[in-house]
Amino acid sequence: MLSNQQIGIVQYKQIATKQDCFNAIPEDVTAVYAWYRDLSLSEQDIASEERFVETIKRWLDEPLPLSENQVAKISLFYNLGIDIISGNLREKKENSLRRYAENVQIRNEIGNILEAVTFMQAPLYVGKASKRLAKRVWEHINRDTDLWDRLELVGLSLRECLLVYIPISDSHLPDEDLTSLVQLVEDIITRISRPGFVRRIG
Repeated sequence: MLSNQQIGIVQYKQIATKQDCFNAIPEDVTAVYAWYRDLSLSEQDIASEERFVETIKRWLDEPLPLSENQVAKISLFYNLGIDIISGNLREKKENSLRRYAENVQIRNEIGNILEAVTFMQAPLYVGKASKRLAKRVWEHINRDTDLWDRLELVGLSLRECLLVYIPISDSHLPDEDLTSLVQLVEDIITRISRPGFVRRIG
């Protein structure tokens, strides 16, 4: 599986400046990429029993929006909207969380699980880049696109995200066919994963 592909995963802090972005991400590459909400616990979260519990509770108490706010007009006088909520832990489960948090090995185990769960979420956004991956990623970070602004409207930031990219080999295709191929791959991934901040496919 993925024997001929290399998946790149970078944290926002690795690409927060233009120089870092172009150092960490290959430029002359055609790729499909996705932004994910990062569910990794920090070393400080793991080290502190109380901070560990409070971070997880905050993630549950505050909605983890995976899409833009959706509002639709259903009649002359009414709009219908949907908000995503996670829901609080019930008292029994919160007590269990606090009990398990007393053990640093268990805190580490839960942290590893949550880090893996980052990639079990639907991505926030899926995009493509034809022979200019680093430049396209920097456009998002530098707010040359509206993705950062749309995330902020629901309380998210690219600072809280991971970028995943998969290069697409161009060794056997002319440029026009490569562009068509990357558009097709992006279309398939977008339809399968249903990212909440993609406004159109293609």
